[in-house]
Amino acid sequence: MKNFALGSVIFTAILISSVPARAASNLWLFSLSYDNDMPSIEQARKITDTDSYTNQPHFFSEGQKLYYTQQFDAGSASQTDVMEYNLVNHYHRNLTYTATSEYSPTPLPDADGFSTILVDNQQKQWLWLFDGGKGHKFSDLEPIGYHVWINDNEALVFVLGEPHTLQRIGRDKRPVVLDKNIGPSLWQIPDTGLFSYTKNPEPDNQPWTLMSYDPAVKQSSLLVTLPESAYYMAWTPGGKALTMVENTILAWDFREPVVSEMPSRQTTDTVMATENIAPAWQPWLDISAYCSQGASRLHVSHKGTHLAVVCEEADVN
Repeated sequence: MKNFALGSVIFTAILISSVPARAASNLWLFSLSYDNDMPSIEQARKITDTDSYTNQPHFFSEGQKLYYTQQFDAGSASQTDVMEYNLVNHYHRNLTYTATSEYSPTPLPDADGFSTILVDNQQKQWLWLFDGGKGHKFSDLEPIGYHVWINDNEALVFVLGEPHTLQRIGRDKRPVVLDKNIGPSLWQIPDTGLFSYTKNPEPDNQPWTLMSYDPAVKQSSLLVTLPESAYYMAWTPGGKALTMVENTILAWDFREPVVSEMPSRQTTDTVMATENIAPAWQPWLDISAYCSQGASRLHVSHKGTHLAVVCEEADVN
């Protein structure tokens, strides 16, 4: 085994598999304040500093801890673990420390512990629970790429395939395909019973769309078109959808009415109708001073006081 330094602590990892080189990325943590619902950066901290893959931040414990995926390399061998960053004492801790690879840490609903996507030695991808023991498989469905919990017994999952599909799975239930051509961002929409996902049957020819799914009525609906080149998204506690375009975070407010572009005519001038018009995606926060080469995934803490962003860096050969 080899020791790796990250932040203020030392930890070890077992390296078992060979994978292609990936672009390096690191995590930035921003403390935010607000003026008229618009954020400002009070403090910025680069909390990882590696030359490998760091991704999928997710706040836990009411925002006091940040879980994320960290890759460890030794020659051509590579493996990932779920890490915890404590916002109070600024320490990192390895939570899985396994011979397999784990991705996408997610809180369990109404229970201690967390779930991940586990990649086993045969490269099969499972939804895996870490809830006090060594961990166990939730479903026989695979390959799963991402997930979000509906309740204790059901989850929405991104299943890799041609095309990728959104499926609803549960304990001892057959999976149900809900949609296809979906993207990797699965979230609950705050203060609602709805869940969001992204979709695009022709990524090279059209922008991605943000969709909602209502598990009560088992129905999907279109929310809004994502900005050009936007791919990942997350939600603020107040119901704003956030996405990255280069170095700027853009926001769209779920609470606003649906977009309508039907003009109305008043005297001789054509104006946009004032009813049922949502504002376009608006600049929410500029992080170019910290993420000069662009950013991808992001997550906002439960109270909106902290923001974690995956900032891209130079390619690793």
